[in-house]
Amino acid sequence: MNQYPDSALTILRGIEKSYLKSKTEQARYGLLMSQALDKNYIDTTTFDILQPAIDYYLEKGTPDEKLKTLYYQGRIFMNKSELDSAMECFLKANDLKSDYTDTLTFAHMLVAQGTLYYRSLQIEDFIRNNLEASELYHKLGRENLRQSSLIKAFDACVTSDNKQRADSIMEIVDTLAKIIPESQDRLALVKLTYGIRFDPKDFLNTISDIDSLNEEIKLDIVLGYLSQKEPINARNIFESIDSTGTSVRSFKYRIIGTDVYEANGQYKKALQFFKQYELALEDEISRTYSLKTSVAEERHKQEVENILKIQHKDKIILTIICISLILLIIAGVIYFLYRLGKIKRNLAVKEQSRLQLENENLLKQNTVLELEKHAKELESEKQNLAVENMRLRISRLETENEQLKELSQQEELPSDVRKVIKERIEKMNALFAARILEKDAEATAYDDWVTQEINDKERFMDSNRLAFKASHPKFIQYLEEHGLTDYEMAYLCLYAIGLRGKDVGNYMQLRRHYNISSEIRRKLGIDEHETNIGIYIRKLLKKF
Repeated sequence: MNQYPDSALTILRGIEKSYLKSKTEQARYGLLMSQALDKNYIDTTTFDILQPAIDYYLEKGTPDEKLKTLYYQGRIFMNKSELDSAMECFLKANDLKSDYTDTLTFAHMLVAQGTLYYRSLQIEDFIRNNLEASELYHKLGRENLRQSSLIKAFDACVTSDNKQRADSIMEIVDTLAKIIPESQDRLALVKLTYGIRFDPKDFLNTISDIDSLNEEIKLDIVLGYLSQKEPINARNIFESIDSTGTSVRSFKYRIIGTDVYEANGQYKKALQFFKQYELALEDEISRTYSLKTSVAEERHKQEVENILKIQHKDKIILTIICISLILLIIAGVIYFLYRLGKIKRNLAVKEQSRLQLENENLLKQNTVLELEKHAKELESEKQNLAVENMRLRISRLETENEQLKELSQQEELPSDVRKVIKERIEKMNALFAARILEKDAEATAYDDWVTQEINDKERFMDSNRLAFKASHPKFIQYLEEHGLTDYEMAYLCLYAIGLRGKDVGNYMQLRRHYNISSEIRRKLGIDEHETNIGIYIRKLLKKF
């Protein structure tokens, strides 16, 4: 479509329109055909082709489809010289400014709208539209179209005598003219007008072939000569303009003719041109005013209707919001009161629970304190008992130590037995030495040692039995033959080394001491009242 619009038009014309059944297809075809006709410079003044697109896209189309439809609809109105309707289309298209993505079509629309502004003598709007379009073309890389819009804006600035703005644009168009040579001829004509308007004295002297120039340039040259106070040259050039051309019907031609003949003293001709200018001006003002007001009125009418619709809609929304807010406030108050009552009840329950817990905690604390006090008392008693027990055990060990020392001095004891007794005495001496060195007599380590030594009595008794078995085997054999156990024989060996019955009982710390003695008497056949078991054992030892 953009590169080969003639081929696009040929393809579209070859499509059988009866095959286009859906409204979507018909709208698409109508928009593409209108686009192809416009790009091939075929002006149409009917909406037969575009109407399906207008009916479909303006209601259901995307922003880009609406934009294109409004643009080509406006172009058709321009072809029909219905400029107010065309302007209305372009204004609607401009409303899509924040939604469109088809930048090229929007730029084309700005240029076409600018043409309407120019026709209604709204030069500033014409310049603004073309400058905005040039920026869009520049973003798209369409520098040829950008140059065209800039030259239009440049020409309008020169026409409106805005030299400063014209100079700023001229710097850009001069740069672009180097890369777009086809724009140089058109730019040269505008720059010619620029020179005549702003520097006529030097510029007029550079013009050699005036006859080859177009009518618009000749009128600018006439203005240049008038500004230089050369009325005759101005009149000669003015009268050389073709009276059948289009420029003779323009305001510019008539007002310049008035000035030319007035400067040459031909007041009658000057008056004729001025009257023609007044009549044309009245017609143009009437037409321009009609164009401006009709578009403005339509636009205003639509805006008023939209405002009224919005206001009506806003009133409904506001009423709904107010009612909702009132209901919300009422519901909020009810909910607040409900929550407040619930919170108060919860607080009362929690306060009651807290007081109950505090009472329970106080009772528990008192109980704990009493238990701790009782525990301390028990611990103190335990420590006292432990100390007393320790002292008792140490006392017994000391007694045992003294007894064993006396026995170790008996010559009649076998050497093996004296050796066992000696080892026992050495251990207890080491134990007592440790007690002297220990800072705390009730220390755990010492307590464990004392307990160990007391428990080692059985090992001592067994060692003592084995010693007698080695030195007096017949004595031990005799006891074995009467069915005595090792423990019972070890018990009797304590008597054999010289301990008395009371000492043996204290040494062993056994409540069953008398029971064991009775059992041994039964096995050995000794009457309980016949003799002392210690005396009996020592006699038996001497016998063997």
